[in-house]
Amino acid sequence: MPRSLPAVRIMRMSCCGTEWVGPDRAHCCRRFGGCGAVFDDAALWDTHRPRGVCVTDPRELGLVATRNGIWQRALDAAG
Repeated sequence: MPRSLPAVRIMRMSCCGTEWVGPDRAHCCRRFGGCGAVFDDAALWDTHRPRGVCVTDPRELGLVATRNGIWQRALDAAG
């Protein structure tokens, strides 16, 4: 008997010239004074904006970018 796999819905998001996949990402929108970066989750977004100002380079926080430009924790990138 063939097994059917559940449907996967891919959600493409875009804002201020940046595109990413997944509604759980956190985007720092340029329209509201942000840097335009996309982070793996809201906690990383919060960390990159201490006192309401973006950290110049997310690498300063030990983050690494995926091929698609999403900033994530180095341990997440390792697999």
